[in-house]
Amino acid sequence: MTINKLIVIFLLSFLQLRLVAQRTDFDFYSPENRLKFANYLYSTNDFLRTLDEYKTYLKSSYNDTALFKYADCFFNMERYEEAAATFKSLFFNSSLEDKAKLKFYLSNFLTGKFDDFRKLAQYEVYQPEVYRDKVKLLSAISYLYEGRKVEDTTAFFEVFPDSNKAEVKSLYYLKLNPPFKSELQAGLLSAIIPGAGKIYTGNISDGITSFIVTGLTAYLSVSAFQHNHKFRGYLFAGIAAAFYAGNVYGSVASANIYNAKISIEIAKKIKFYFHSRNYYLPDLTIK
Repeated sequence: MTINKLIVIFLLSFLQLRLVAQRTDFDFYSPENRLKFANYLYSTNDFLRTLDEYKTYLKSSYNDTALFKYADCFFNMERYEEAAATFKSLFFNSSLEDKAKLKFYLSNFLTGKFDDFRKLAQYEVYQPEVYRDKVKLLSAISYLYEGRKVEDTTAFFEVFPDSNKAEVKSLYYLKLNPPFKSELQAGLLSAIIPGAGKIYTGNISDGITSFIVTGLTAYLSVSAFQHNHKFRGYLFAGIAAAFYAGNVYGSVASANIYNAKISIEIAKKIKFYFHSRNYYLPDLTIK
């Protein structure tokens, strides 16, 4: 490296140090700058760090938008009870009152405590007038999530958008009458024909295996008795009886497992359907 290059590097470094020294009066931790940084973190979905920045800022300053975003961080982190409590602090004398109220209801809905949510939805003082129909919609969706039968289906489906009524009806009746397999029928089928109950519940390979093993041990038992081998006859008879009893019990268990899977799949289907459509709610994002 030549001497000229060294001089240039030295001068540039000196100038940089001078510039930094001139800006020592810049307060990175002032409320204004902390708010800017919090807003930046919020825009990048870095909600954990955003929480700390907004929390510190709000200790010294009040800002409706910052408080709403602070609550929204809890919401996006699925800390719904904390989100609801924070949104509630914006209920009165706030420019974001209506949005905060709707987010409050959505947060309570997403806790999964649907009985408590429906009781809360009856308090009109909490309900935003412009979004009152949306609160009623969330109440209707809560019945779908639980699979509870409603008394007036006409009024129930009326709260949903016309373009989606057919799909919602399909989900409602699917949740109410899922395509379960009868545990009794599965057990009876396997009692008549070993393995038939498992085939009935979709476990075809297990059903065929049960049929072959039970049939084979029973055949070996009969064959042993025919050839006057009583010990082997009783041995294979005991094994065959054990396989037979296990086959019946296994078929009942198979139906139970099948039904549990169906329940989980339906619940996931309903949750995905409404979540992907944001529960038919308006965009409540604050810029």
